[in-house]
Amino acid sequence: MISTSLFERVQQRAAADGKAAYFRLHRHRFAAMLQAMGNIAGAELLEVGVTPGHFTELLVESGARVTGVDLDPEGRRALWARLGVEVRQANLEREPLPCGDACFDWVVFSEVIEHLVYSPLPVLREFARVLRPGGRLLITTPNELYLKSRLRTIVRAALWQSLSSRDEFRHQALLEGAARYTTHARTYTMGELSWLVEQAGLRPVQQRYEAPWERVGLELGRLRSHPLRVLGKGGFAALTAALPATRSMLLIVAEKPRT
Repeated sequence: MISTSLFERVQQRAAADGKAAYFRLHRHRFAAMLQAMGNIAGAELLEVGVTPGHFTELLVESGARVTGVDLDPEGRRALWARLGVEVRQANLEREPLPCGDACFDWVVFSEVIEHLVYSPLPVLREFARVLRPGGRLLITTPNELYLKSRLRTIVRAALWQSLSSRDEFRHQALLEGAARYTTHARTYTMGELSWLVEQAGLRPVQQRYEAPWERVGLELGRLRSHPLRVLGKGGFAALTAALPATRSMLLIVAEKPRT
């Protein structure tokens, strides 16, 4: 069972750091991930893509021994020092992980794979390399078949419009260099994501459709201040709850074979 006090402590620190809105938006994702991982006390864990560090802090407070890798870790050095976490810089698509073979029990790769410009297979093979036999990889990513995204696509297609708005197109077209990683390159279905981890030599042991984004904004206090908005979001959340494959997030845990 996930400790409510653990989340409250990290939420308070996020608020003091000026990131209360970010933590509120991602809290349900963090909870789903911790639930999927189970007891990680004492585990050697590599988190790839650590900024802004809220999940890193949840991992540390859950008893894991965490090492991080990030494209740009410098902006949060004070946090890494407070947590006692070494965060190394690396561009996953250009260089290997700065880690030895078979040295981690877990690799966490949350909301990053959709930003990779090229095939994610070399990156996933790197994760397999640094995992110990029996070690596990956790991936979360937006669901290509998310109901809200599908409906938006249907409406734009019916109106004979580009599937991207003009602003989206121009924003993405102007991104160059490392800035390209601030937008999604593509999203995946559960079948595609499972196939990728299998191609990397790992065996899926959990495949879950989660609904973290649908739950944001359904707090009781907002029912009094924004009743129509909350009722609308609640109806949408109920629909994706009844149709798991249409939920907003994919979560996979994959294991490295022991032999």
